[in-house]
Amino acid sequence: MADVVMQLRLWELMRSAARAILYLLPFLVAVYVCERRAGADRARYWTRHFLNDAAYTLFYWGGFYNVLIFAALANLAEPRLDFLKLNLLTGLSWPLQLACWWVIGDFLTYWLHRLQHRWGFLWAFHSVHHTQQRLNTFTAYRRHPIEKLITDFVVFFGIIQLVLGIATRQWLPLTVIMTGFQVLQHAELDWRYGPLEKLFVSPAFHAVHHSTDERYYTKNFGQMLSLWDFLFGTAVETKRPSRYGVDGLDMAESLPAQIVAPFRYLWRGYAVRRKALDTPVRPA
Repeated sequence: MADVVMQLRLWELMRSAARAILYLLPFLVAVYVCERRAGADRARYWTRHFLNDAAYTLFYWGGFYNVLIFAALANLAEPRLDFLKLNLLTGLSWPLQLACWWVIGDFLTYWLHRLQHRWGFLWAFHSVHHTQQRLNTFTAYRRHPIEKLITDFVVFFGIIQLVLGIATRQWLPLTVIMTGFQVLQHAELDWRYGPLEKLFVSPAFHAVHHSTDERYYTKNFGQMLSLWDFLFGTAVETKRPSRYGVDGLDMAESLPAQIVAPFRYLWRGYAVRRKALDTPVRPA
């Protein structure tokens, strides 16, 4: 019986992965055509950088992450989080619920993103996203599973589903919109949105956040809405950078290395602090 269940689960994952490929392929083709017309360097689509980003994307969009990690932990945690089930928006119409989800979810994601760049523990995992030196369509999904899990639990599971009461079956329209935004933001396109630049995150606006220039490491945090950056003083409007990544961030362009690297960074930090505590202070 267990073998049958396992076979059904594997078949379900294969079908989910196939649907993800069919869903994401039009985004990839559309961006590729736009980049080709804009004269962007398309060689990065034949590099290991892109293949790794595609693997991350398939892992998250193909259902593997949901089935193997998130769903299991969410089901385990939900009975213990009954006190959060406030269902604040259940009385609103479906369009209003989606509008609230967009604004509230994006606002929370903005502040979580800022925290990821300030708190060493969160940065250790978020740094995987910033190792990409050749931005491409799928760089948005270059996320360490721990980072993804924290974001999903805090924003989507904790706030959106439990506190606001927006059921997962209603998420599809905004999920499609979010995918389009994130794919465009990491494309090699010097697009700006004119007067709407102060409302929506454009590819040029977000590319600055990935610049190797240290002045921009803590700028342009918005996920979909640049409004928060302009409102809270973290917006920078400048030319698109020529180089991406973080100078000095030693992380190999390999999936196993990127999964392990954050834990190594955290252990090194712990070892340094432990050594400092164990070192006796000499009297003056």
